[in-house]
Amino acid sequence: MGGDGAHDRFPGSCTVRRILAEERTEGVMAFMTVEQAQEMLEPGGHFPSWVAELGLRIEAISAQGLRARLPRAPHIQRAGGVVLGQALMAMADTMLVFTFAEALGRLPSMATISLTTNFMRAAVDCDVIGQARALKLGRSTVFGEVTFFTDADPAPIAQSTAAFAVLPDGNAKFTRVGAKGV
Repeated sequence: MGGDGAHDRFPGSCTVRRILAEERTEGVMAFMTVEQAQEMLEPGGHFPSWVAELGLRIEAISAQGLRARLPRAPHIQRAGGVVLGQALMAMADTMLVFTFAEALGRLPSMATISLTTNFMRAAVDCDVIGQARALKLGRSTVFGEVTFFTDADPAPIAQSTAAFAVLPDGNAKFTRVGAKGV
């Protein structure tokens, strides 16, 4: 398909790329770095402590999406080493906060309207990788998806789709990147 290869990493991202091209110019620095996003996940950061306990690791963040890793850990596994669906859903919700913030160029107050996850097969005794992307950025609602796979196999294990409400500027305090607490 040519171009910058974004379609290889984030298939179907034309709509988001077109929206972003209208709002941001080439060469503009990313809104948030991997390090800033990771700091927000640490205890005392932007998210509740139980999100920090997941141990998510941000691997890449850009206007096209986000890649994160959920390391294998006994507290997120059930018998037989199967990763809990609840952990994957929390991972999806958290990843999309960062994805939308990067796509919007700010970190607004957001609320999850819906989150649907389809589980295709179990992840057993392995890290789970999530690849998130924004699908549509509206004025008050944003839509996105996360595809999950394991560190050992690129075939999808689950897929989440979500809609988030973006609270209006006059009704919400916007959080500055790097600010501690909520």
